[in-house]
Amino acid sequence: MMSDAAPPTADDRMDARSLGALLVNSGMIALASVRHGLIVFANPAFHLLFHATRPLTGCVLADIVSDTGDDRLTDALVAAAYGPVGYSGSGHRGEEPSFDVELHLECAEPDGEPTVLAFASDVTEQYRSKERLSYLAFSDVLTGLPNRALLADRLHQTLAAARRHGMRFAVLMADLDGFKAVNDSYGHDAGDVVLQQVARRFQGCIRDGDTLARLGGDEFAIVLPQVESSEAAALVALRLIRSLDEPLGEDGHAVVVGTSVGIAAFPEHGRSIHGLLLAADTALYAAKHAGKNGFRWATARSGAEPLLAASTIWSVAHSVGIREIDDQHVHLAGLIDGLSTALRDGAAAEAVTAALVEMVDYAAFHFACEERLMAQYQVAHLAQHRDVHRRLLEDIRHLGVDKSPPSVSLVLRYLREWLIRHVDGLDKAAGLELMAKGFR
Repeated sequence: MMSDAAPPTADDRMDARSLGALLVNSGMIALASVRHGLIVFANPAFHLLFHATRPLTGCVLADIVSDTGDDRLTDALVAAAYGPVGYSGSGHRGEEPSFDVELHLECAEPDGEPTVLAFASDVTEQYRSKERLSYLAFSDVLTGLPNRALLADRLHQTLAAARRHGMRFAVLMADLDGFKAVNDSYGHDAGDVVLQQVARRFQGCIRDGDTLARLGGDEFAIVLPQVESSEAAALVALRLIRSLDEPLGEDGHAVVVGTSVGIAAFPEHGRSIHGLLLAADTALYAAKHAGKNGFRWATARSGAEPLLAASTIWSVAHSVGIREIDDQHVHLAGLIDGLSTALRDGAAAEAVTAALVEMVDYAAFHFACEERLMAQYQVAHLAQHRDVHRRLLEDIRHLGVDKSPPSVSLVLRYLREWLIRHVDGLDKAAGLELMAKGFR
């Protein structure tokens, strides 16, 4: 459809001279003209952005906008002669802290001599917001350590480097001994304090290039790149154990916990992240069964990748007594096993993704069914169930977002342990209350 509006006439348009005058006098758009690195003009907004108390004419641009010393700003000014260029650096305001600044640079010839027009913006808040979002996405909120998502990424990078350069590295799994008694005796707030203190002590046991992550609950994982000997990895395990020799806690509560550690090394205990995690996990449980507060090495496999456990070790012992819930638990366990098999057998990425999505979707359906029954029969701790369910779904969706083998491996490990623990704890308690109120 054609517009009836008349086309603008020359009098209706802002000509270049008027636009230039607007920019020159602007108090909103920060503009400076630069020749050979020197500022030859700066408008009011530019002075305000840099809190200038004197005219900036004649000032070297690099004196108020700096980079890391690699001449990026100089290169950007030269490149602007051939087309618009963007530049990010640090802005300086005398004795004040530096701020993040972005420049848009483009060339003009207002009086016949090439001049770079520099439009400047303070982007400190935008950068801080991005950094905060990145921190939240990859950090454990309670301890500040890397979370499972960042651990998966570090494992992927470490494995790639080890394969490329023929290096050896180790994965350690650590689980606290006696932590449940802390929550039972003093409450979850005290347990959170203990976890924060454990994280700080564990952090003091590793090198700068190592990764300590919290997997959830009282479980931690450590990645040790470039481990030259078995003794080096064992030494870290001993440090972790000994770091908890002194009591923890606060407000007069002296809490004593220990830790069991499982160690697996590339390539002898696994040639994939999936295999290494399983090997370290198996060694962890061997350490616990041996008396706790110790460490065990994974069992070497003769040229073969450690296989995933065949099932979630589901049995009638985990029944809660409500047929609808028990049937759904069995089905969910089967989906976990199916995903495990797909990953173990090297199924196509599409098949692994489909199995992961199906499992997550069914878990959400199952949780909704449980919450519906609990609400209908007014079962206690419904809010706690909802919170646990929500956090689990958020964790596995976030961790498995890239559908990579490291991420899916961590999802599987997390789910196997979580499902049995949750069923034998909160779900059985809810089942007993449902049956007491007449539901079968």
